Amino acid sequence: MLIREFDEGNTNTRKLAALVDFLSGRAEDQNARKQISKQAFINAGKNIGISLNDQLLSELVLKEPLKNILEPIEPNSDVIRYKGNEEVDTAMSVDQAEQIVDRNAKAAMRRGMNK
Repeated sequence: MLIREFDEGNTNTRKLAALVDFLSGRAEDQNARKQISKQAFINAGKNIGISLNDQLLSELVLKEPLKNILEPIEPNSDVIRYKGNEEVDTAMSVDQAEQIVDRNAKAAMRRGMNK
């Protein structure tokens, strides 16, 4: 989890930024998509004492510090995406990956890169 410092902003905005950092880190730890439903995020905010609704959340995402850590919310979308939300390509099987590593290791040994 990243530690963020803010020169400006109120306590609720800082709490929301910390919540986003926590949820983003948790998604990363579980190799899940870095996103959350609006309703789940609003409920999480309420659990830490911040009263949110859809419109307020959409406005806050466009302001510092949340605009640096959340993607703008798409119209008619019920999903909040964290910045850096790339999908992992899992098309390669474990066996294929092992074969590639094995071939590269053998090629490196032939070139004398094992010194």
